[in-house]
Amino acid sequence: MIITRKWLAQFLDLENISNDQISLALNSLGFEVEQTYDLDALNSELLLGLVVESKPIANTHLKINKVKLADQILEIVCGAENIGVDQFVIVAPINSTISNGLTLTAKTIRGYQSQGMVCALNEIGIFSSSLTESELKNIYQVSDNYLNLNTLTGQSVKPMINLDDFIWEVDLTLNRSDCLASFQLLKELANYFNLSITNLNSEFNHFTNNDLKLTVEIDPKLEQFIRTVAYSEYQLKKSVKLNSKDDLWLKLNHTKTTGDIINDLALKTAIQTGQNLIVIDQNKLKDFNLEIKQVRWNDLEVLAVVSNDQIINVIGLEVEEHFRADNNSQNIVVLMLNLDPTIMRKQQKLLNTSTIMLQRYTKPINPNLFELANKTFANELDYYNLVNKASQVKILKKTFEQNNKFVVDLDRINTLLGTKFSVSEIQALFKTLDFKITANDQQLTFEVDENRIDLYGINDICEEIARLYGYDQIKEQPIDFKTNKVDNKFDLKLEDKLTNYLIGLGFNNTKTYSLTDHQSAVNWNLFKIQNLITLEKPLSKLRTTYRTNLSKSLIDTAIYNAANNNKQLKLFEIADIYGFKELKQRHLAFLTTSDIFQDKLSDNKISANFYYNKAILEAIFRLYNLDLNKLEYQINQQQIDQIHAFVNATIKYDQHLLGFIYRLNPDFEAQHKLEQTIVVEINLDNLNKFANKTIQIATLSKYQSSKRDVSIELVNDIKYSDFIKKIIKNVKYLTNVQVIDQYVDQKLASENKKSLTIQFTFNSFDHQLTEQEINDQQKILQKNILDLEITIR
Repeated sequence: MIITRKWLAQFLDLENISNDQISLALNSLGFEVEQTYDLDALNSELLLGLVVESKPIANTHLKINKVKLADQILEIVCGAENIGVDQFVIVAPINSTISNGLTLTAKTIRGYQSQGMVCALNEIGIFSSSLTESELKNIYQVSDNYLNLNTLTGQSVKPMINLDDFIWEVDLTLNRSDCLASFQLLKELANYFNLSITNLNSEFNHFTNNDLKLTVEIDPKLEQFIRTVAYSEYQLKKSVKLNSKDDLWLKLNHTKTTGDIINDLALKTAIQTGQNLIVIDQNKLKDFNLEIKQVRWNDLEVLAVVSNDQIINVIGLEVEEHFRADNNSQNIVVLMLNLDPTIMRKQQKLLNTSTIMLQRYTKPINPNLFELANKTFANELDYYNLVNKASQVKILKKTFEQNNKFVVDLDRINTLLGTKFSVSEIQALFKTLDFKITANDQQLTFEVDENRIDLYGINDICEEIARLYGYDQIKEQPIDFKTNKVDNKFDLKLEDKLTNYLIGLGFNNTKTYSLTDHQSAVNWNLFKIQNLITLEKPLSKLRTTYRTNLSKSLIDTAIYNAANNNKQLKLFEIADIYGFKELKQRHLAFLTTSDIFQDKLSDNKISANFYYNKAILEAIFRLYNLDLNKLEYQINQQQIDQIHAFVNATIKYDQHLLGFIYRLNPDFEAQHKLEQTIVVEINLDNLNKFANKTIQIATLSKYQSSKRDVSIELVNDIKYSDFIKKIIKNVKYLTNVQVIDQYVDQKLASENKKSLTIQFTFNSFDHQLTEQEINDQQKILQKNILDLEITIR
């Protein structure tokens, strides 16, 4: 971004402020000054001259010219084809030194003594990249509609056209793309030096109602990318030539002028306000029905403004010549757009160029700048007495509403910054920055400048206060670290054993990203995490919120691998889940999909299934020394769509939630090319809480154990964990109980039953059990079963 001293001086009193002070101010405010240019120092002496005679030199491309400098006439040989009589030109006299280091001396050329040089802009330090091909090879003609140049010949031309200006080239960070409007930098400097801004859009205020019936139809596919559509109309007076001051100011801003004053002033408006103007000659339109859509242009698919299938403007470039306003235009339409920067960055890549308009379209800028831009453009036209009639802005689309109000306690600001600001001191920091700050006791309400769309929350407000106060003014203090009590390492040892156990079973240890999109975090919030953490400034919409589970991350990993034809997977991850209010949970998730075992020689294989994962899960519970009789598996009928409606269970221990086991919905599996996929996730913090960490060596009986199998018919609605406690009541000598078989036939299924075979193991530590003792206990067992009205097969 370019800022010049002469431009600033139109609005600020800089009499007592040096260029070095402005450089210091810009750097202090966070705008890094990359380079400075002192135009005045580039050329020792440049004078205004008037060409009074110009004759060609025979057999050459040269001309001998008589140039008036006050009362003096100089003869100067010049090779520029555009030099002619009655032109005001820039003359470098004898003994002057110009920007390329050349010191002028009297020379005889083709028999004529040349007494100086008539200059082109690139010869006196103006960037060649800002000049047209014609300007690169021709001399520059000075123009000004308010100065009587006839009376000024022979005087220094530098102050007349601002060749004595001083330039700052400022590097803008992405969050301050609002300063692609030079008015924003103006406000920053005014605030820094405590100066009042004058003459800012204060001249023209004769706007009429906008009666033009213009429509702009947006392709539905592009609707989400078009934020603002607005327009105004003007009736113009007879055109004049652009003053050299404005012409050179545009060139110093790395902009090639067009030769049409209307378009040049539109460019000046864009640089000052940040809002691009698409200026269309109203009389060249067949009708007032425009479209914004993708079209073919030079073998490229580009975004354009179209009328009757004719391209008016490839957005980001100049208006097409057939529709462009020029010096003969009497009625113009000024179209103002704001588009999503992502689609415009694609456009810029396609066009492979950088223009004033593309620079502003591709950056996040306030999309509601149309009023400021229209007023500024009207003022620029009015300065040249070009306005016959100017209309107000008519808004066709306005979708962006910025949250620009933030409430923060003074104590919070001072705590974050390590300062002792008062309310009045903070208010004084924002004097000319279009921030409105009100105070209610020690609470401040900030209504921020609508151009500052980079401010999202209280932390940004505090950072803004620090920037304006000066980072170097804030006293450095060491960070106060609060250490947490180190937990017993026993939990970590168990976790290491758990990790080794899963790796030993052939699982791959996976590490996935902790951030996900907000919708996924909410939808997959199986553990009902409260107060989700959402980033204020996410780098991507896919990474906005801390995840609420590990399962979704493992499933995404499986989907990615399946898409790359790697479908036989056994994955696990151990990681933390976070929420506000210092919430931190340690979770384990593991997943199996496709074949968990395959022997290609024998063509034997085992597919992933619910009971395989359940067996692993219960092995983990035994590692943590849990009483498996206290476990409950409850089917959840209200699962999310991605989970199988019936092959799922909520895992509880003594009525406390441990986790979940489930199969993915077959439709979801098919959609993502997954085979049967079983997922388990448990809360390791809860598991550690219920783990029996006091490990005692069990006494081994030296006597032979005996086993009895009992088959029963159990209604599906009865929980195994509930009835097993009741049937072993008062039964002695039991050392183990386990289900060894499950059977369902058509008859049982019709009765909503299943057949379970349960094995009971009997033993004693002090004597060998007799058959009679075992049979007596089995009778108690059978009586308990019958009391529960359960059928023994």
